[in-house]
Amino acid sequence: MTRKKAHIISHSHWDREWFLPLESLRFRLVTLMDEVEDLLDKEAGFNHFHMDGQMIMLEDYLAVKPAKREKMKQLVADGKLRIGPWYMLQDAFLTSGEANIRNLQYGLEMAEEFGQAEKIGYFPDTFGLYGQVPQLMRQAGFDTVVFGRGVNPTGFNNQVFDSAFASKYSEMFWESPDGSKVLGILLANWYSNGNEIPTDKEAAKIFWDKKLADVERFASTDEWLFMNGCDHQPVQTDLAEALEVARELYPEVDFIHSHFEKYQDAVKAGLEPEKLQTVHGELTSQQSDGWSTLANTASSRIYLKQANAKIERLLERLAEPISVMATEAGVSYPHEYLAFAWKLLMENQIHDSITGCSLDEVHREMEARFEKVEQTTMAIIQSAARKITEQIATNDAGIPITVFHAGGVEATRTVELELETDAIHFSEMHFELIPNELAKLPEQSFRMETSTGEEIPVVVESLGIHFNYDLPERKFRDSYFARKYKLTFTVEHLPAVGYQTIYAHPVAVSDDEKELTGDLQLENQYLKVEIAPNGTYSILDKEKAVEVAGLGAYEDVGDIGNEYMFKETGDNLRINTYNSKPEIRVLREDKLGKTIEMKHEIEIPVSASATFAEEKRRLVWHPDRTSHRSDNRTTFKITTELTLNKHDKQLTVRVKLDNQVDDHRLRVLLPTGKQTETHQAGSVFEVVTRANKQVEEWTNPANDNRKQGFVTSGNIVVASLDLPEYEVSEQGDRLELTLLRAVSEIGDWGDFPAYEAECHREITAEFHVFLTDESSVNVPAQVNALLAPTFAIQHPSSSKEKILADTKDFAKWKVADGLVFSAFKLAKDNQPIIRFYQTASEPKLLNTVNLWRKSTILEETAGDAKNQFTVKPNEIITLKGV
Repeated sequence: MTRKKAHIISHSHWDREWFLPLESLRFRLVTLMDEVEDLLDKEAGFNHFHMDGQMIMLEDYLAVKPAKREKMKQLVADGKLRIGPWYMLQDAFLTSGEANIRNLQYGLEMAEEFGQAEKIGYFPDTFGLYGQVPQLMRQAGFDTVVFGRGVNPTGFNNQVFDSAFASKYSEMFWESPDGSKVLGILLANWYSNGNEIPTDKEAAKIFWDKKLADVERFASTDEWLFMNGCDHQPVQTDLAEALEVARELYPEVDFIHSHFEKYQDAVKAGLEPEKLQTVHGELTSQQSDGWSTLANTASSRIYLKQANAKIERLLERLAEPISVMATEAGVSYPHEYLAFAWKLLMENQIHDSITGCSLDEVHREMEARFEKVEQTTMAIIQSAARKITEQIATNDAGIPITVFHAGGVEATRTVELELETDAIHFSEMHFELIPNELAKLPEQSFRMETSTGEEIPVVVESLGIHFNYDLPERKFRDSYFARKYKLTFTVEHLPAVGYQTIYAHPVAVSDDEKELTGDLQLENQYLKVEIAPNGTYSILDKEKAVEVAGLGAYEDVGDIGNEYMFKETGDNLRINTYNSKPEIRVLREDKLGKTIEMKHEIEIPVSASATFAEEKRRLVWHPDRTSHRSDNRTTFKITTELTLNKHDKQLTVRVKLDNQVDDHRLRVLLPTGKQTETHQAGSVFEVVTRANKQVEEWTNPANDNRKQGFVTSGNIVVASLDLPEYEVSEQGDRLELTLLRAVSEIGDWGDFPAYEAECHREITAEFHVFLTDESSVNVPAQVNALLAPTFAIQHPSSSKEKILADTKDFAKWKVADGLVFSAFKLAKDNQPIIRFYQTASEPKLLNTVNLWRKSTILEETAGDAKNQFTVKPNEIITLKGV
């Protein structure tokens, strides 16, 4: 008979900020690490400490004690301090695919600088897991994943053994949609199941009798895992003594102070693969009662999601691609600065941060970080774009403007730019005289055209005379006044990944601007949008001959949940706009398109009733709360702008709110045009199909889900970067998109007020709606391109040699339908990297002009150089230039 082995892993799960702010927890972290160092050096029997799988924990410690760096390296080299592989422990669904890869790349790079990384995929507290985790881990060279959520352990006496989302054992196989498979180890008894082990024999007997039985219930081997630590847990300084007591009490069990690589190797050696179940795809606690999925963190503090999505796209679709383009202008690729920007963003992507489920102080600091990382990212973009435009050869007619785009497919975009003319520098005239001198100039407008002379429609708005300055490379600030204009124009045939230069020609102001017609409908060659008196609208897709009506009503419900989970008030009082009569008017109508504005006013309760405060004080679990909405009401205003420009194949909807109301949720209701049993949503490197109807044991009335980029059900597609929460009805005939959720507490095992989560602020939410049919295989790629930002820059004056073409497409590849563009960057060795993921159900070809080698997500190549690649369904393919 084999002996049982109890692997005790010392750790502290380090939420960098949560129910305490960052610096309060950093103080505790420094104490923890000093004690860990002392134990690893001096305590016989205390052999290892697991640094929670995240390098930022070590980085935060060394920020206070930089002199300890070499000591930490020595502990890592000796195998005592177990570090990596992540930079930080992210939320999986609220961070992009590229952010997840950068997290792993930068984490491993930092771990290697210290000596070695723990080669295990570690997701102890991620709020659900996307289905492509096994593929990403395999590409990173890992074959084992440890995780704490998403799968239900069903135990020996439970009948549900064949579920795709439940497992008889804590060990299982987990398979990605592409077929990649890893060994999955579920922390079935959580990551604190070996916490605070007693040294007193009597107490230890009680402790271990229960703990050993709990683990044996789910273990498929004789290798048992005990996690000695918990959230911000101080290290157990008498652990060696506690394990000696355990060995004396249970001589039939080997108690080992272990680490994850040792444990996983032992588990693999003892596995009987035929006993294990295989779980497939995303793991979101689908096989549960639905009350603890934490899905509603997708709507907590929606302003954080908006800031995060914006900066992710700036990094992925502008900063990295434009930096690659700038290398042709002789500019070095800013590896270090991009890493700095990504890491700064990642500080906000930690699972208790981006989810919006922490204290107000935490999220206030996040907003400052978002501002910093946006400044950093824009500096990278502007510098690279300027260096490129300084060397673009242009014609002499007009003011050159270059528009950058990296959506992966050729695009038509409506672009805004602030253009300056007639600058007078302080070196030319006393600054007090310049504004009056500029005011003497006649009014002007602009005509725009491509480099080949084709006219570009433009709308011009004069912004008056403004102060500005240049920052020359070798001189002090050069100040000036200039006339400024806002130009809004449409650019066709933007390169898939590249830039196009166009020209603005000053002309006299004309009176040919189109007057507002007052016609309350929108129409172009692709779509027709009609608006009903109650503010709902219908969309007709002329090409597909598909029409959906009744879109765009709003529904407000009470929310007595918390930052983690939505719970509707006990009165089920829902207030919608179906019977309202909003003020509707044409806001804008010009040569580019048209915008219609609607203003709804609804009377809603100001908050939950007074009993809600008592429920929170008594820590009533959110499913058991029954408070109603308040009898006091206030006017809640919703401003909607519907925009359809001439080249748009989608309706753009912008909703403006000034929320001063507590304890509620606002959604927009979107009929889908037909009934379905399933729907699809964008996720991390995949399009996931989800059932509309939940499993029998699901008791939560809500069935909220998370998306990345888009969700499609029936005949509609709803695309947005920064509105990640939605719900589809059981029949699939209605989609509800969350615009705002206002709550007042963290809601995790204590009374932790978080009043700023009520979101008393102005919020603007934007999404796009277009129609589809069953043949629309390219929806993921279309949405991906639609949501890619553009960047336009007026050329600076420059004496540099003009060596660059005025228009260039760097996308020297051709992809089949179903392949979605994801990245264009440089590897550490300065070779180009491109990445796609495959969403079609059959293999597709990726053809390239130049030779490339297939690479992993860590940019390690294998195989021969070639220019044609077959990409299997759901594969994430990375290519590296040769």
